[in-house]
Amino acid sequence: MKFHSSHIVKIGLLLPVFVLMACNSKGYQNLNARYNGYFYANQYVNEVYQAIEDQYEYNFNDVLKVFPEIDSSTIQANEEKLDDAFKKSSQVIEWYSGSDWVDDNYIVIGKIRYLRAQFQFARETFQYVYQNSQDDNAKQQALILLMRTYMDNGDFDRAVEVTDYIKREELTAENEIAYKLQLAYLHQVQSDNEALRDALNDVHLDIKDRDLKARVNFILGQLAEKSGDINLAMAYYDEAIKGTPPYELLFHTQIKKLGVQDIRTDAQAEKAYKTFDKLLKDGKNFEYQDKIYYAMGQMEQKRGRYKEAIAHYKTGTQVEQPNQRTQGLSYLRIAEIYYSYYEQYQNASIYYDSTVMKLPKDEENYEAIAKRQEVLKDLVVQLNVIDEKDSLLSLAEMNPVSLDAYLDKYLDEKEAAEKAAEAKERAKNKSSFAGANIAQSGDAPNASSDGSWYFYNDAAISQGQQEFQRAWGNRPLEDNWRRSQKAVIGIASAQPDESPDDEAVEAAITDEPVTPDRADEKAKLLATIPQTEAAKTEARQAVASAYFELGRIYRFGLERLDLSEESYKTLLSKFPQTEHRLDALYALYTLNETSDVTTANNYKNTIIADYPDSLIAKLLINPNYLLEKEQRNMELQRVYAEAYDAYEAGNYIVADQRIRSALNDFEDVDFLPTVELLAAMLKGHTENMFAYEKALNEYTEKYPEGQLHDYAKTLLAAINPAKEDIVRSPDFEFSEDFRQQHLVAITFETANNKQADIKAVINAFNQENFAGERLNIGYLEFNKEAGTGILFISPFKTKTAAQTYNLLLEKALVDQKPQTDTIFHNFAISQDNFSMLFQSKALEKYLQFNKRFYQ
Repeated sequence: MKFHSSHIVKIGLLLPVFVLMACNSKGYQNLNARYNGYFYANQYVNEVYQAIEDQYEYNFNDVLKVFPEIDSSTIQANEEKLDDAFKKSSQVIEWYSGSDWVDDNYIVIGKIRYLRAQFQFARETFQYVYQNSQDDNAKQQALILLMRTYMDNGDFDRAVEVTDYIKREELTAENEIAYKLQLAYLHQVQSDNEALRDALNDVHLDIKDRDLKARVNFILGQLAEKSGDINLAMAYYDEAIKGTPPYELLFHTQIKKLGVQDIRTDAQAEKAYKTFDKLLKDGKNFEYQDKIYYAMGQMEQKRGRYKEAIAHYKTGTQVEQPNQRTQGLSYLRIAEIYYSYYEQYQNASIYYDSTVMKLPKDEENYEAIAKRQEVLKDLVVQLNVIDEKDSLLSLAEMNPVSLDAYLDKYLDEKEAAEKAAEAKERAKNKSSFAGANIAQSGDAPNASSDGSWYFYNDAAISQGQQEFQRAWGNRPLEDNWRRSQKAVIGIASAQPDESPDDEAVEAAITDEPVTPDRADEKAKLLATIPQTEAAKTEARQAVASAYFELGRIYRFGLERLDLSEESYKTLLSKFPQTEHRLDALYALYTLNETSDVTTANNYKNTIIADYPDSLIAKLLINPNYLLEKEQRNMELQRVYAEAYDAYEAGNYIVADQRIRSALNDFEDVDFLPTVELLAAMLKGHTENMFAYEKALNEYTEKYPEGQLHDYAKTLLAAINPAKEDIVRSPDFEFSEDFRQQHLVAITFETANNKQADIKAVINAFNQENFAGERLNIGYLEFNKEAGTGILFISPFKTKTAAQTYNLLLEKALVDQKPQTDTIFHNFAISQDNFSMLFQSKALEKYLQFNKRFYQ
């Protein structure tokens, strides 16, 4: 058939139209959307998920996570892939909006946003797909991913709400598996192991992914083991290792199977050890050696063979490349054995320190572990204080020669230990790897293993003293004591035939020169021993405080009530006058309150008898004491408010009456200092400035600290300028209030009279005429520039009593008054006027006032 040229032209013109129609067809858009965009974008995202899986370190000592947690560092390392995937999916949505793959690309974008922790944007994306998609599969995927996004954002209530929407859908087989796994993960995050087990049981047979299926079966085995169903656990573990699971999971499953076996006999244990040996020899398990030893330790711990368990745990911490978590768990198990089985709290503390140092903080019960470590550290501090101070005090009681010999022995042992350690280090030819505070031997390190100045215990000190006396006798400290021609006494004298005489001793001794370093070290050790009574008292107080703290730690930190009671009793026995006595007695009362009522009542009665004014005693007498005191406080505050309102309004007499009444009616009230301060302030308005000053001074003495004390001091500082104005005013007058206490004063020139001579006359006068009155004699420098002084005798309750005393005293002072002393005067004077006289120095004016009112 021939084509006409015009036909060719027509076909050429129509070809672009056909191509354009083909490009706009749905099939063409689906083809490009799927293979040019979605395929690569989805593949990149799946590769990132796989990277998260590969790099996540599962904790096989705890129930495995259903899914690995998202690690931000892994996301950052794959940022380029995520960017490329995001770009491709976005282009598909923009270029091929009519294709069937738009929803799928939106889901890819939502996953990328979720992986980047852009949770809000991820939620919006998944919600958009669910609300707008016509594809049931895409809607179901969006809901499942939305549920996971809410979970990882910590919004569990919303995650549960999403499950209600999912249940309305007829899920595809693949989505059904994905949903049930997400639901299991939700239960795991919420620490609901029972619901987790049910969800995994419902899905584990349907899982297609080999690695995920193995992990789920391993988790079910762990949950069965936790619940005590060993047979079911073994069945799940067997399922977990079917096929070719990841080697790490295979290894841990083998270890788990060994761990759940009921090993009671030595034959069973020997069989298990053969398996352990086989695992240790397998080169593939080189990086798992610490876990193998950890499993061996757990096996022996279950058998009650604690020494063997500790040995295995320690070996596991010393392998060439220990896993930090496993190392921390090994230290933890050793710590728990020392804590619970041996009750050796000092050793337990050492291993708890290493546990906290090594164990990752995401480990189950980490906070409780760290809390116990802190409690034990505090406990060991107190025990060390007691050991150290008691030993120092024991050394302080040794005679100087015995002490010198003991120090020599201590330094010899220390040097020998250091040499042995150096030799051992050279033999091992490698550095320690058990941690800074973990011993290499089978037992925990001795507290003195670091070579510090530690005195072991009283028994060791006593033994050293006896050994010295057995050889040398009880000798005083002096130069060349070995050569001193002294009779051997003490312990040695009981067996004269066995004790060497001085010549034999001299022959046996090879004097070695004391090196300067050793002499310096001995001097430093001697300096730590308390020699003065003050230093010994300080050491005893430290021991007493340590026993008190031990009681608190044993009770509230370790919940060992028996050891707590023992500590408080030891404190009161050794230090009956300790400052902690009241608190220790109360602690013993509460410790016995329900278990031994008679003993508790004895402590209660002792507190009430010896500390009647203490809050504890008041509460023991009246359990409602604080409530009743608070009621008194509230009532006093009401009265105070009324008095203060009157004070503010200038009704000072009314305010003073109400305050005086309140002070008479109320006692043992916390608000009382505030009331007393207002009472002092009122004296400045109802009496005079000098009464006001006196009241403020008495207040600051009664309450020597606090805000009210500081305010009273501020008021006192403001008085002096005002007093100066008063006494210098031409209208200044002495007070005519004679109802207050009085003094008898004597003014004199210090150049013509000695205060001691005048005092002697007054003392003789008082002894003869007023022996039962308990009068006091005081002295003040009256006027420094004029060289005058003032003696005063007090107190006299009334003006009349002061006048009578003054008249009699004047006769006794006749011979004492020299004619040249022009200001020698004796007179009665009120307290306020005495203050005014001293402030103003207006002696002549007062003498005129005195003549008017006293003579």
